Amino acid sequence: MAPTLWLMCAFALTAPLHAAEAMDVPVLWESPGCDHEKLGSVEIDAGSRVNESTADINVPLVDYGRAMTKLANAGLAQGANAVVLRSHQGVYFTRNGKQSRKPVYVKLRGAAIRLVEPGQCQLVFVDVEELEARSRSGKPVEVSSREAFEGE
Repeated sequence: MAPTLWLMCAFALTAPLHAAEAMDVPVLWESPGCDHEKLGSVEIDAGSRVNESTADINVPLVDYGRAMTKLANAGLAQGANAVVLRSHQGVYFTRNGKQSRKPVYVKLRGAAIRLVEPGQCQLVFVDVEELEARSRSGKPVEVSSREAFEGE
């Protein structure tokens, strides 16, 4: 039986996530209401781009904490002191009807921003565990590897 890829997407148009511990460059679920400068877009990907011919059942899984740190560092490289998460894509790998417990590939997109007065802003931090739980709870969509990584 050929392996199947499951694609789950969560977009920043859903309800805000619960607050998490602050990072050096925090990743936020929503744009703050206080003064900030938009510096540009940041995008990272982590994990393996599996396909239908992948035979290894032990495909490495993505750690969401590391992926979020990678996104924060991409923002920091642009001079940001915060990143607003705009979209999230998680690809899960299924072989013989058994889905991976964590994604094998994650793509995060965000907006790098510079807060004028960070201490004066009410910030809604992305909680990594909640983001991962939302990814797992989404409705799986069976797609080919070409569709899962379209536009890459």
